[in-house]
Amino acid sequence: MKKVVLCFIMCLMFFGESIHCYANDGTNDTSVKSSLNTHDSKDNGAISSQVTSDSSVSQVNNETVEKPVISYSTHVQNEGWQKNVENGAVSGTTGQRLRLEAIKIQVANLNKTYPGGVTYSTHVQNIGWQSYLSNGESAGTTGRSLRLEAIKINLTGELSKHYDVYYRVHVENFGWLSWGKNDAPVGSAGFASRLEAIQIKLVAKGTAFSEDQLRPFISASSISYQSHVQNIGWQSSVNNGEISGTTGKGLRMEALRINTINNGLGGSIVYQGHVQDVGWQSEVGNNVITGTVGQGKRLEALKVSLRGELSKYYDVYYRAHVENKGWLDWTKNGGIIGSIGASKRMESVQILLVLKGATAPAIGNHSYATINDFPRPKPTYFSQLDSRWSKNKFNSSTIGPTGCVPTSLAMILHGSYGMNLSPADVAKRMDGFSPWAIGASGKDIVVTAKSYGRSVEQISSQSRAQLLLSQGIPLIMIENVGIDPAVTVYGYNNGKTEVFDPYNKMFFQGWNSLNYMWNKVGTDPVDWDAGRPVFAIR
Repeated sequence: MKKVVLCFIMCLMFFGESIHCYANDGTNDTSVKSSLNTHDSKDNGAISSQVTSDSSVSQVNNETVEKPVISYSTHVQNEGWQKNVENGAVSGTTGQRLRLEAIKIQVANLNKTYPGGVTYSTHVQNIGWQSYLSNGESAGTTGRSLRLEAIKINLTGELSKHYDVYYRVHVENFGWLSWGKNDAPVGSAGFASRLEAIQIKLVAKGTAFSEDQLRPFISASSISYQSHVQNIGWQSSVNNGEISGTTGKGLRMEALRINTINNGLGGSIVYQGHVQDVGWQSEVGNNVITGTVGQGKRLEALKVSLRGELSKYYDVYYRAHVENKGWLDWTKNGGIIGSIGASKRMESVQILLVLKGATAPAIGNHSYATINDFPRPKPTYFSQLDSRWSKNKFNSSTIGPTGCVPTSLAMILHGSYGMNLSPADVAKRMDGFSPWAIGASGKDIVVTAKSYGRSVEQISSQSRAQLLLSQGIPLIMIENVGIDPAVTVYGYNNGKTEVFDPYNKMFFQGWNSLNYMWNKVGTDPVDWDAGRPVFAIR
């Protein structure tokens, strides 16, 4: 009877039917039942896969398949080739400041089900990206002391349809970066930073990969900036040290915006403009406008700084072309460029990001100008003998016979600096500082000029006097002509300077030899109480 039942079952299996069979003695034939269910599963196209206790082995279509294993070895500075490691293990070193110089990668346990391999390309110091190599070939260099800086890895063939390759690197100055996958670059470019270690994993497609993938690769940051110019409007953006604005056209910059492309680095750029009739505006950043548009106001000065991670790896250098001064010196990282208190326009700028330690523009001491750096108008001639003030008290005498010092200072303050002052005003103030019964000294010039908000430079060399005079800075000199009168001098041309003699031009008129004036300074010790009695009033 059992033979009949078995024949019946085989016929039904042949026609693809599935039944529950019971022997005619009423017992359940579980072995037949299992066989039928298995046959039914195959007929519906399903693949039964059972993972054995060995996780690197699986069954596909009832065939035993070993899972692919990725292995790799790195050539390390001072160490040579390290032993192979597999599936996410670290190859290389950390904390030892040793460069990776070459790498070999291969996939083991390949079979006819998932044929394929691995290809990889390395970015090498002084060389750049090399051609792709594959399956255990050495990528990079050995014996040349060149660092690996980045790498790309990809799978090929049927293997690439079923697996992703993930990898990350440990980079000089940055540490471990995020994971990249499937031919994406990992590492850095433009920082001259060595790879120090690497991890590589094969992950079956569809399998969740929870590791950080935000920043696998960092490349050099760049800067762009755009100026709004009088009569022109917004110019096109320029980059990394190019000129924005104009030169030689007498046009003011009115606004500016600056942006950075960080390419993996965090942080930002911030900047602050000084505007005509406004002063310093609030700090802004990341392409927001500083300055004004549509108000006809000049941008006079600028400060630029970096923030966050960007400031750790870069410095920002910048300089300005200023009205009547031209290009001033470079400064960096928050320094001031342009002009302050001089009512002068910025006409153009250059801005540059420089990797710390890389070649950079030379920093100078004159990145911005003040009113003292510009030619001043000619002093107003005053005579101490003018009846409007000649009889005004000065110390124990009057301005007429002894007021050459306050009269000389009044010429400069009124004419060169636009202050509504007469010799009488200056003499009255100086009288409060001077301890002398008759006349005044070098210290009296310094103290009184400073009380009006001016700065004073005592001049110790003829060459310095010539330079300042040629720049339009007025000077006071105390001369020896039998008595020691103070005079004002201004301008320089062909060895001569124009002399403004407050004693009704009795001793000097017009243009005189600077060499003569320099060598005829007064000899009275009182005149020398602040050094050689030659003073630039700024």
